[in-house]
Amino acid sequence: MATPSPDGEFDWTAAEAQVGDVVDLGTARRRRQPDDWTADVDDERDELGDEPILVDPPDSDSRVSWAEAAAGRRPIVPAWLRSKSEALALARWIVGHYTHVSAYHLLRAPLYAGRLVVRAPRGAVRAVAGTARWASDAEGRPVRLAAVRREDADEYLKLSRQRDARVRLRALILTFGFSVGAIGGALLVLSTTQEIRYAVLAVLIGLLGVAGSPADKPLMDVAAVKPRVRKLTADVLTRAFLAAGLCKPDDLISFPAPIMRDGPGWRAVIDLPFSVKADTAIKKRNDLAAGLDLDEVQVWPERVRGAAGSARRLALWVADEDPYAKPSGLWPLILKGVVDVFEPFPFGEDQRGRIVALQLMFTSLLIGAIPRMGKTFAARLPALACALDPIVELHIYDGKGGQDWRAFERIAHRVGFGVRDEVVLGLVEDLRALVVDMNRRYDTIATLPADICPESKVTRGIAERRSLKLWPVLVSIDEFQRYSGHPLYGDEIVSLLTELCKVGPSVGFMISLATQKPDGKAVPTDLRDNIGTRFALKTMTWQSSEAVLGAGSYTAGHDSSRLQRAHKGVGILLGADDSGAVEEAVTVRTSRTPLADIDAVITRAHALRQARGTLTGRAAGDALALPGPAASLLDDVLTVVPASEPKIWSETLAARLGELRPETYAGWKPEQVAAALKPFGIPVGRQVWGSDPVTGEKANRKGVHREDIAAAVAERNQRRRAA
Repeated sequence: MATPSPDGEFDWTAAEAQVGDVVDLGTARRRRQPDDWTADVDDERDELGDEPILVDPPDSDSRVSWAEAAAGRRPIVPAWLRSKSEALALARWIVGHYTHVSAYHLLRAPLYAGRLVVRAPRGAVRAVAGTARWASDAEGRPVRLAAVRREDADEYLKLSRQRDARVRLRALILTFGFSVGAIGGALLVLSTTQEIRYAVLAVLIGLLGVAGSPADKPLMDVAAVKPRVRKLTADVLTRAFLAAGLCKPDDLISFPAPIMRDGPGWRAVIDLPFSVKADTAIKKRNDLAAGLDLDEVQVWPERVRGAAGSARRLALWVADEDPYAKPSGLWPLILKGVVDVFEPFPFGEDQRGRIVALQLMFTSLLIGAIPRMGKTFAARLPALACALDPIVELHIYDGKGGQDWRAFERIAHRVGFGVRDEVVLGLVEDLRALVVDMNRRYDTIATLPADICPESKVTRGIAERRSLKLWPVLVSIDEFQRYSGHPLYGDEIVSLLTELCKVGPSVGFMISLATQKPDGKAVPTDLRDNIGTRFALKTMTWQSSEAVLGAGSYTAGHDSSRLQRAHKGVGILLGADDSGAVEEAVTVRTSRTPLADIDAVITRAHALRQARGTLTGRAAGDALALPGPAASLLDDVLTVVPASEPKIWSETLAARLGELRPETYAGWKPEQVAAALKPFGIPVGRQVWGSDPVTGEKANRKGVHREDIAAAVAERNQRRRAA
């Protein structure tokens, strides 16, 4: 605080230079939450210091007016006390806690009584031994022996006389006590009822039993395990920062605001020495946790930005207990609510229980983790959010092929499960068609007037106009490494997705990729660098963590390999606020979406799309048609192989297909022809005698027989008629 000047007047200029006009304690961005969210966000505690707090009264020339200062006053009654839900929750906890503790100990009362009886003899021995030591002044014996060893006769005689006086006095007190006790005992036996005698005996046994209890074996069991809570004080924090090497004894940290409770923990705003950056302290999170004698999962440092922050100002939140030890909550939109994909939707909670929102529109998402850490659950959340917006077209592919994504068949335009050849080929053709559609969309955007499309990108109003065909499209691929590693189509899949990630977001394309092998082979660098949002759950190494979050994340203090295996669904989210800076990554615990509840969400999504008339593709009943032009592949082969040519080389067939449909088959090689025909059961390795169309040289090469193609077409047509 500013001090008076030498002439007695208060120096406001010095005050402003010393601490500034206001100190803003808010550090976390308040993410905008749509009105139709069903999560009870009204009862969330506000960030500590979300509003400016007046430090020194401003004068007439100050940047802060008196009206602004009055508006910045904190409420007299705290928010939690004014919240009906929190007050009821506190009352329920008090009643439930003490009811549980009382019932717990009451049930074990016979056990406690037995322990007292067993320990009473030991307590009696301790009482007699302690009384004897007191009466004989045993505590002074070491001092007297020390005088003997020094051969200090005067000191020894002085101590001996003092000891004799003490012993005589204590012997008198002890004799008087025994006499009173004996008389009291006789009166108790002769003149009281049996119930009183038993009560006194029980009290005596209880006292002796307590005295005889070992220090490592308490009499009563623990009814409720209390978490280890570290109360933050200035001394505790200073010691921690000294231990972490973030300040020196002659250059300590300072506190621009009081240390206060903030939700289930403590929050302190700290100014580091002028030579230390806040980013350095964030990287030393483990050292700070060691200095506080806590687990690192309870210690959360972050920057204080904005006008009230600086490069050396740090906000430190310390949780009372492991914030991720309890299960995460259900997704707020499971039971009711809709989503606008042009706005953020709930994705999970941070360590303080605040909702973290994610906006997928105009970006792409990469999720990486080792198996069994919640990767599929995290990947399903954006897909479910898009499902609750009836204008979004869904393209869902699951490399595992289990039950995790089967419910989406009811609403998805295209789906694929597993990595069978026909599924992979369907994905390739689907991505090819989407790239073609992306180019068409840009042509359409270019024709729109500036008042309708002011930023040359899709808006909600534009997407609602079905005639423009510019609705949002989500391509969600789980276990992406199984598709990107395909020996024939892997490179093309990666190339097509890279194209969509590069220029597709502005015209409505959203890409979500999840992989349990986040390396440069499964997700090549060119593709990964064009994905703006990353979510890394538990990984094995910091290199894998950087493969998901991007270069520089490890040095910035974000390492998903340090996440605990017990914390399923917990990961580091980068780019949720559209900043893309590794320093802005946040740790998030994703909301739970059990399979039973997913069906309920999909049912609502199906009803929404049915009402809007936006069910297309697979969801509209196109279940028998293979994705893309694969349904006409057999017909195209029969077209380029006339009946007069019973056999044909595979390379010749590939060339003819490329001439027939260059937009589909251009660049095909014999291997791709073989992979495309294999799902139909057509032999592709037969030896065919023929001549080279260029050189005329005759040879035996691999090819196909036209009769096999004709048989496959007949079988396909028969299945369609039966259906």
